Amino acid sequence: MAKTVQNFNAEIKQLLDIVIHSLYSQKEIFLRELLSNASDAIDKLKFQSLTNSSILPAGWEPQIRLVPNKESKTLSIIDNGIGMTTAEVNEFIGTIARSGAKAFMKMNEENKTKPELIGQFGVGFYSAFMVADRVTLHTQKAGENDGTVWESTGDGTYSIDQVPRPEGTGTTLTLHLKEFKNEDEVSDFTDAWVLKSLVKKYSDFIAFPIKMKNDKGEEETLNSQKALWLRSPSEVTAEEHKEFYQHLSHDWNEPLKTIHYKAEGTMEFNALLYIPTKKPWNFNTGDMAYGLSLYIKRVFIMADCKDLLPTYLRFVKGLVDSSDLSLNVSRELLQQDRQVTQIRKNVTTKILSTLKELLLKDRSAYENFWNEFGATLKEGLPADPGNKEKLQDLCLFHSTHSDKMTTLEEYVGRMKNEQKEIFYITGDNLAQIRNSPYLERLNEKGFEVLLLVDTVDEWMIEALREYKEKKLQSITKEGLDLDTAEEKARHEEEKKQSEVTLKPVLEVMKKTLESQVKDVVISDRLTTTPVCLVSASNDPSAHLQKLMSRLGQEQSMMNAKRIMEINPKHPVFQKMLEAGADQQAKWAEILYNQALLTEGSALPDPVKFSHQIADLMIQAASGVKH
Repeated sequence: MAKTVQNFNAEIKQLLDIVIHSLYSQKEIFLRELLSNASDAIDKLKFQSLTNSSILPAGWEPQIRLVPNKESKTLSIIDNGIGMTTAEVNEFIGTIARSGAKAFMKMNEENKTKPELIGQFGVGFYSAFMVADRVTLHTQKAGENDGTVWESTGDGTYSIDQVPRPEGTGTTLTLHLKEFKNEDEVSDFTDAWVLKSLVKKYSDFIAFPIKMKNDKGEEETLNSQKALWLRSPSEVTAEEHKEFYQHLSHDWNEPLKTIHYKAEGTMEFNALLYIPTKKPWNFNTGDMAYGLSLYIKRVFIMADCKDLLPTYLRFVKGLVDSSDLSLNVSRELLQQDRQVTQIRKNVTTKILSTLKELLLKDRSAYENFWNEFGATLKEGLPADPGNKEKLQDLCLFHSTHSDKMTTLEEYVGRMKNEQKEIFYITGDNLAQIRNSPYLERLNEKGFEVLLLVDTVDEWMIEALREYKEKKLQSITKEGLDLDTAEEKARHEEEKKQSEVTLKPVLEVMKKTLESQVKDVVISDRLTTTPVCLVSASNDPSAHLQKLMSRLGQEQSMMNAKRIMEINPKHPVFQKMLEAGADQQAKWAEILYNQALLTEGSALPDPVKFSHQIADLMIQAASGVKH
């Protein structure tokens, strides 16, 4: 193949422009990113060789080498990892606008994301252009004889040529370093002391030796290659954990919590887990990878092993190193391995107990965690019944008690003697449900209500059902029991009187709204609002129907009709008694639409409702009586 020149696509051009013209000072992070890529390439080769040993060159020993050259002002990063084919070079470097690249550019535009974070977006290779005005990559895929040379100055084009790599399998990345006008602006990346310091700072934990020749021409290893997880937890400093977490996750924040332990007994493994402080940029997106890295006897097997972690703990980063699993295990066999199931169970228990400890000992830190990952953790209640009791005690809720969040245990401890159930309401946002008419009577009686606004809450509540023998009761459903025996007797009598007084209005409303509601009845839950809609005890809530509709599954809810409750003390019903049947029917439609609005539901015919309100305003202004 003859040497060809090709164009970067538009997104990569834009990304390169951001990197090349970056004004940030932390240019040294390019080395962290490129060493991390080299380490990943060796990991991939080791993993593939477990099932195909022929791809390993004779006498192969994993290593990464740094070759600085002061005279030519170049720095080469050389690995003997998996290498790439020409097609892969084109795909991963030159042409594909991956979601990570797009996300990095979007965040850079919105809030000037630091280039320190570039690796988090999977585009760390381009950090080379922060310090180099020309980058040459020579790579050869394991098991193949043809090599590929890729070169670019970051000007919008790159060249591709096929040339066998003298060292065979692996990759050589040569950076032709820039001349910086201000010598204080950036370190000399051909200086041995600078390179040693940067490897120690950013890449000390890489599992393969990073080597460089010293002044005597002897190769020395720059990194400790410490298997941090095999050391005693008491020997590892917070700074070491921070560096390792950042190396592992590409997250520039410090971890919120570190879990470092060794399981012994019927199965043995070491685990090093981190709970992040902040969500990653792609959390809960389709291209988000999650799971723990799996090592067996210190041999890297795979990243993002989902079998080691339940989905609702997908925010946890870290690794497990097992002494018992087989080295030639495949991803399919992992799913069937009893030991993996036991490791997952053990790791889950440890994470949940750590979160409980954080909740009890540092409420402020736990609330910060909850604001980031609480909705994700709640997924565990319907998904993991075996850990229901642990999970329910970790949940925090907004409530009408105060602006501070509450646990269920704290809620129950505040319950009034006459309160029989734990009350809750679901909705789209706090501002909407804090002012909901469904709260009127409960507020009057001083009953606390949980305010649930996460999408998962509808399913979480179905799984929870009760706590400490107290049933969880939606305040938007029929049969709300708020009264003492004496109050019930009084309200029942008042209800009978209202049914007699308002019988003509009730009959018109039932007939007018028969296609929209199951029934129209007298309410004892409203104090200032004229009407509300409530669900039958076994029917889905309006909020759940709305959520299912957004997911395109409204038919599965069968669009259950609800019950309209009216407040007999509201003056609108006295006015309706004085009006004719036609006017009563119009007002019934208006009241139904008002009930939809106050609960946050969409109107079936907004234009008609707008005209009806306009007509009412005209009538009121004209002094027309009906």
